[in-house]
Amino acid sequence: MTKAVLITKVGSIYDDLPEERYHFPRQYLGRMEASVGDWIVYYEPGRVTVGSARREGRQSYFATARVDRIERDASRADHFYAFVRDYLEFDRVVPFREGNHYKETSLSLRALPLAG
Repeated sequence: MTKAVLITKVGSIYDDLPEERYHFPRQYLGRMEASVGDWIVYYEPGRVTVGSARREGRQSYFATARVDRIERDASRADHFYAFVRDYLEFDRVVPFREGNHYKETSLSLRALPLAG
């Protein structure tokens, strides 16, 4: 099992619903399969595009969940879903960085470059 940071945002091109599922392309299948049964952390990036409008995202960690299983996307052969359970939104978001201190380093999480 491996821990992971999953990137997701409002207006994503993926079919994410963080409290239920994370949608991702085949290139990340091995990494996601290694996360089954373990905890992940959700991260919202700093720049978010919704339609044609760009806005600043929170650039923060906002929730955690346990990866339950992986299933193939029936409508897109090269994509998959990671279904989660035990979703827990944080009481307050945790900033990606405070000054020169990055949270991922101190948490010893394996950050996956998954853009949801």
